[in-house]
Amino acid sequence: MNKYISIEDFIENQVSETSALMYQLRNTILLAHPKMKERFLFNTAMFGVKNELCYFVVLKKNAGIEVGFHRGFQLSNEQGLLDAKKRKFIHGITFKNSEDFKKKEASFKEILQEAIILDDINEKSIFSEILQAGRKKKS
Repeated sequence: MNKYISIEDFIENQVSETSALMYQLRNTILLAHPKMKERFLFNTAMFGVKNELCYFVVLKKNAGIEVGFHRGFQLSNEQGLLDAKKRKFIHGITFKNSEDFKKKEASFKEILQEAIILDDINEKSIFSEILQAGRKKKS
């Protein structure tokens, strides 16, 4: 696995079609809220307002890019785009290319806004909540 030093480094070291799609996703996410922040953590592009909201990763074998939502299990998925992929908490949307992104863009923006609302009403990140719940069970 390659180690990247920043989101820019991560994006620029992808094949051109993947890189272009990543820039589209990144811009859409950053414009979703005036206080949206990005950071590069665990070799992954992470985004959030108050807590970690979502991330994107390149899928194996050039199968596209997945945007994973940390509170995906709490999202309504009215658009039918979110896929759990056998995960309990994170649900994501896969974009195969820029054309696929354009088809799903309006629904993706709706899901982003719902995720931002969930982030706003929850004091702690989902991972903090999971850790606390695990500690309470052990007590």
